[in-house]
Amino acid sequence: MALQAEALVEEWFNRNGYFTIRGIKDKIDILAIKNLGQYGWDCIHCEVQVSIRPVAYISKLTSQLVTELGVKTSTSAKLRTETHIETCAKQWVSKKFSSQKKQKVRAQLNPNSSWRYLFVHGNVKDPKELAYIASEGVELKSFRQILNDLCTKQTQLDFAGSSAGDLVEIINFIQN
Repeated sequence: MALQAEALVEEWFNRNGYFTIRGIKDKIDILAIKNLGQYGWDCIHCEVQVSIRPVAYISKLTSQLVTELGVKTSTSAKLRTETHIETCAKQWVSKKFSSQKKQKVRAQLNPNSSWRYLFVHGNVKDPKELAYIASEGVELKSFRQILNDLCTKQTQLDFAGSSAGDLVEIINFIQN
């Protein structure tokens, strides 16, 4: 489902006037850029993770927590304390958005602009995790809202911008 979710988010960006690049090396889901004229550029680094029935957390456990909790993998779904959730969310934001490699990729595309961070999510195991991700400066948008905007034409442009245009039309067909 990951590729379809990313394609629909890309479609949403395109219909809102953004030029997008998807699937960049170093695992950047989507970079979206829009010229705002005299106001400069709106540059967004977007990560997409959509789960309908989440069984695990968004973020992986740190190596220290893997040892401390006595679990076998960093993707363990074992319940976490609020401190664990906060620690792992901070690490996730750093890995997904702040790493030197990702900063370099963004700078090559538009070196004179600051980039906003956006996380598109589905249902989550623990909503506290989203709160900690947001506290690190990442904007949150639910995948449900993206689909709603696409299906109710709550976008600036009324044309397909990516391969997901047909998928949006199928969803609209089912709803009508």
